[in-house]
Amino acid sequence: MFTLPFRSRAVSLDPKRPRRRPSVPLLTSGLLATAALIGCAGDAPEAGLGRDAPAATGPRPWAASDSWWEVTLEAASEPDLYLTSVYDLDVDSRGRVFLVDWPAGGITVLTPDLAYLQTVGREGEGPGEFVTKEVQILPGDTLLVYDSSLGRITLFDPVNLELLATRPPPNRERDVVSHLWSVPEPGRYFALDRAPYIAGEGEAADQGRTQVILAFDESADAIADTLAIVADSERLVARREGYLSVGGHPFGRESLVRLFGENRIAHATSGALDVTVLDFGGATTHTFSYPTTPIPVTAAELRAASEDMNEPLADVLRSGAPYTWPALVGLVTDDEERIWAGIRAPGESAVWEWAAFGPDGTHAGSILLPAGHLLQDVRDDRLYVLSHDEMDVPSIQAYRLEAPET
Repeated sequence: MFTLPFRSRAVSLDPKRPRRRPSVPLLTSGLLATAALIGCAGDAPEAGLGRDAPAATGPRPWAASDSWWEVTLEAASEPDLYLTSVYDLDVDSRGRVFLVDWPAGGITVLTPDLAYLQTVGREGEGPGEFVTKEVQILPGDTLLVYDSSLGRITLFDPVNLELLATRPPPNRERDVVSHLWSVPEPGRYFALDRAPYIAGEGEAADQGRTQVILAFDESADAIADTLAIVADSERLVARREGYLSVGGHPFGRESLVRLFGENRIAHATSGALDVTVLDFGGATTHTFSYPTTPIPVTAAELRAASEDMNEPLADVLRSGAPYTWPALVGLVTDDEERIWAGIRAPGESAVWEWAAFGPDGTHAGSILLPAGHLLQDVRDDRLYVLSHDEMDVPSIQAYRLEAPET
C-alpha cells in the first residue's frame, strides 16, 4: 500500500536502534498544515465501535442502514516508538508489520503485537541501502523494497530479513518510475509514473497533469505497456523567473492507486467515490460510483492551511479558493478482494466511515474510525490503522474486524 508521500533525506538516524519519541516531534510546515486540517485523534476508539453509527455520517446511497461492522482494538504501537511520518505499510503472513517512515533510513519492523522488532536496511546507495523507499510483501513473505530515487528493487529473506538480491526494475524506455508493484506471475510488474515539474516550463504545463499506469514483463523485449492514463494528484505550484516551488495541496485531489488481487489495479481520485479496476492487459474489469456529500472548506480552515506554508505557495492556495474537501480520505485493498474507501463525513463529525466493496461495487459492510485515523492495510480480518496524537506524532493500531457471518 502507498500514498503519495512527503520524502526527505534531511535526517539520518541509527538504523539498528528503535527511536525514542522526543519532547517536541519533528514536523515540517507541510505536515503541520495537514495535521491541523485532518484533526488529531489521539485516543483509540473503544472496542465495538461500528454498529451504533451516529446520524452525523449523513446519507449513504451505497449502503443499507444496518450494514455496520464492529471493530475491536487488539494492539497499539509502543508509546516510546518514535515515528515521524509513516507513508507506506505492509503486513506479512506472520503478522509482522513493515513501516516506511520519514526520516528513518531503513524499514521499521514491528511484531504482530506492534512492538518494535528490528530495522531492515539503512540510508545510502549501496546494497541493502535506500534513498527513497516503498515496501511490498510478496507471496512467501519475501520483502520487496522499491527505491524510486535509485531505480532499484531490493529483496530480503522472509525468515531472517537478510539481503537476498538487488536489481534494477525491468528494462523500459522511460525514466525511473515513481511506484512499482510485483505481481505473483514471475517477471511481471505494475508501475506508476508521472512527469517531473520543470522550472523552465510555463504555468500551462501545470494544468491537467496526468500519470501513467504501466505494465512490465521481463521476458518481453519491449518495455512497458501503458495500461491507463489517469489524473495526477494536485499540487500547489509557484513559478517565478527562474524559480519553481512545488508543495502539497491540503484540499487537492489525490490519485489513489492500489494493487488489487494478484494482477489487477484499483484506481480512484479522492474527489469522488468512483472506482475503476484494471487488469494486466489494460482492460477495465469493473467500475462503480456513488454520490457523496460536498463538504465546503471554511475560511478558518483555509487560514490554518496557509499559515505554515511559504508565502508563494500560500498565495497560490488562497487564490484558488473556495474549495471543497476531497470526498475520499483513502483507498485500501485487502486479501479478500474487497476495496475499502474512506469517506469523509460532513459537518464536524468525530468519525469517518470506511466502506468495503466487492469489485463490482456491491457494498459488503462499513466500519467507523475516528476522524484522522487512516486505514492502511487489511489482512486476515485484521485492520491496521495510522493515527496521530495531539502533538501529531503517529502510531499504528490493529483492530479485529467482527463482520457478521453470511
